[in-house]
Amino acid sequence: MEFEYPRLRQLIFIIITANKEINGSTLASELKVSERTLRSDIKVLNKELQKYKLEIVNVRAKGYKVIVNDNDLFDEFKRNVVEHDQSFPVNTYEERIKYLLLILINAREPVSIDYILDSIFISYNTLNNYLAELKNTLEKYHLGLHKKGETIELVGTEIDKRACIIDKLEDKNYKEYIMQFSKSEKNLFTNVDLDLLLRLVSSFFENHFTEISDYTRKNIAVHLALSISRSKSGHIMESFSKNVLLKPETEPIFSEFFKTINSEFNIDISEPERKYVIYHIALNDPNIILNKSQELNQEIKCSIELFLDKIMNIYEFDFHNDDVLKKNLYQHLKSVVKINSLEQTRKNPLLDVILSTFPLAYEVTATSVDVIEDKLKLKLSRDEISFITLHVGASLERNSGTSYSKKNAAIICGSGTATASLLRAKLSSFDDYLNITGIYSYAEYQTKDLSKNDFLISTVPLLGSKLPIVQIDLANYASDSMELYEFLTTTLNDEKNLNNLFQSDSIFINKKPISRKEALNFLCDEMEKLDIVNPDFKDKMFERENMYSTAIGGQIAIPHPIKASSKQSRVGLLISNDPISWDENGNKVKYVFLLAIRPEDYPKIQSLFSFLVNLQNDEKFKNMISKCKSSDEVMVVIKYSIKNSQLN
Repeated sequence: MEFEYPRLRQLIFIIITANKEINGSTLASELKVSERTLRSDIKVLNKELQKYKLEIVNVRAKGYKVIVNDNDLFDEFKRNVVEHDQSFPVNTYEERIKYLLLILINAREPVSIDYILDSIFISYNTLNNYLAELKNTLEKYHLGLHKKGETIELVGTEIDKRACIIDKLEDKNYKEYIMQFSKSEKNLFTNVDLDLLLRLVSSFFENHFTEISDYTRKNIAVHLALSISRSKSGHIMESFSKNVLLKPETEPIFSEFFKTINSEFNIDISEPERKYVIYHIALNDPNIILNKSQELNQEIKCSIELFLDKIMNIYEFDFHNDDVLKKNLYQHLKSVVKINSLEQTRKNPLLDVILSTFPLAYEVTATSVDVIEDKLKLKLSRDEISFITLHVGASLERNSGTSYSKKNAAIICGSGTATASLLRAKLSSFDDYLNITGIYSYAEYQTKDLSKNDFLISTVPLLGSKLPIVQIDLANYASDSMELYEFLTTTLNDEKNLNNLFQSDSIFINKKPISRKEALNFLCDEMEKLDIVNPDFKDKMFERENMYSTAIGGQIAIPHPIKASSKQSRVGLLISNDPISWDENGNKVKYVFLLAIRPEDYPKIQSLFSFLVNLQNDEKFKNMISKCKSSDEVMVVIKYSIKNSQLN
């Protein structure tokens, strides 16, 4: 449908997407016109809407809204006008910014400002505000905006533009990301048959390389799709400087793979594009990289021993006899060294999950991993440390000695062997009643016959399964494991150990605004008065706090020293009526659990971390705490929560 002038399209779009009445002054301000002009626009617009049996009316004391007299015609109108054949929705501020970026990054020449205004339904002044924000985003990618006359152009290298596309236009909702191509991905790569591409990538790895996770397979497919799509639309990568030293036996395999891609997508992938694709495959599957030094393998083994020595020295966890852990760490660190040779880091999609769900494993890893960095001359990112945490966490579970009170079940896990190994280890607590028949990726689940199982345990949604599904989100393991509890009818009772860690004399209720530093100083001082901690406890606690945030989510923080400095094991608790600004990530904390644990007690307090993780989503606990007037009342609530907690 063509309107008499572009502002009318913007006007009807704003009214429809508002989903409620919108007053005249707000509407006029958005359009940058007077209310008199607005009334004239609506009069003209209503004439054009008659054929769709629509009318814009002004509801007294509320504002303008659309009256719909024929729902079928209204649906047709929305398809033809509101949706406007856009690749991205533009209902919200964030969506409009993203769509503006898409327009500019896909353009091969300067874009008309009028085209942008008509496409995302904003005024000229609003566009200037959007461009100012977009400019800040683009600076991180060495990209800029060049405004000349009534046109705008995004300037920068093709490699930087692709990095921006992956980070800003590719939504990586973990569960949805690995299962299928989203609508936004299909709109981002409109000139590529994504389902065909994913089948080719899957076949390529199944026939020639080691097993890869669903997440890795999808990562590779997305980068390959980006290369094909950008090449087809004329955004050619003229050069790519990062060269991967491949194992000699893989070179003819890749040559044949690119021939298949050229044939299937009617394209001639250039040499720089091939290097770009191979580089991103190597980031996701470092096994294809040639190991130039066999001596380094011995260095890796040595670094692992140093790592385990430090863990035992600080926490008294002895993992030296855990051959599974050593093997997994060795394979992982070999990959890290190879990725480091590419001068790049990789993202862990479960970073936030690991930080909030496995704080003890992350703590043990983060405070001990420096010996690996020193030995191998690496600098490990938080993402990479969280990968290692998965292996350490699995070892903690295997060696915890915990037992729970036998059905066959297969695990469906899309995020790789490390995550699957951790989940399997977590589930080992149910081994007396649970037999894990195998671990499968989501892709394997779609082709395997798993009918001999009693039920399936999955980290991703499974549709159409004939077997019962217990879905477990590692970010919410404690809660999700309750469903598994229904199958296996078992509970871990660690009441006595946990109750001994909490005492009313180390519980405090704060009714005035307080800073993070003030809260920590107060708790440390009180614990020292009670003769629970050593004089150097506070310094070690602040040293540890400066490493990374101890906020684990759910308005909970668990500060503790970098090395144990306690005379007895105790948890100090400060409850603040006003949320405390805890870190630069914007975390707000109301419940500060100060952990003072003797070294010899660390192997016994895994249940404490499990309990604290459970509390993140325990609204009943928080509601009861909010009504407490004294530390004795808080102690009653804590004992009640411990008694009723499903510990993992």
